[in-house]
Amino acid sequence: MALNLAPSRKALLITALAVVAVIVGLALIYLQAYSLRGLNAEVENEKIALAQSEAILIKRLEHQKNALVYQENYAKLKLMIPDNPEEEEILRYFAYLAEEYDLSVPEIRFRERVANEEQGYIRMPLEITIEGRYRELVALLDHLNRGERAVRINTIGITLSSGETAQLRIVVSASAFHGINVQ
Repeated sequence: MALNLAPSRKALLITALAVVAVIVGLALIYLQAYSLRGLNAEVENEKIALAQSEAILIKRLEHQKNALVYQENYAKLKLMIPDNPEEEEILRYFAYLAEEYDLSVPEIRFRERVANEEQGYIRMPLEITIEGRYRELVALLDHLNRGERAVRINTIGITLSSGETAQLRIVVSASAFHGINVQ
């Protein structure tokens, strides 16, 4: 009888080892599959990051290709913002525009200046009263919009002039700009 128990113990041991080997093998397969899923997610994230980097590179190459145009535009815009904060320059500029467009500028009031050192300019808020005919006023506003001097129009108030002829009076709240002198 001792012989019968020995082979069955051997078979049981072999079966137990086979079951353990299968369980360990399945556990290793599961761990590999889980690890592979994580790696696939990382690959997808890297693909997304690569696509974003490629898009940024394309934009930068386009900007580099257009650098000369940007420099020319910068130079033009820089000319629109003079270095000197002279109120007289602005008064002369609006006197020139009034004469050019056959308008009257009875009043220009300056407000307190606001410096923006990060951007390198000072904003000079002002209020301008202009009187004239509709077409000339529109032409003046168009000139200010695309003119040789940086002037941002904030608000426009329109009323009829109290004079003998039918003219309009506009009160423009605007800002002129000049550069910050670094000395």
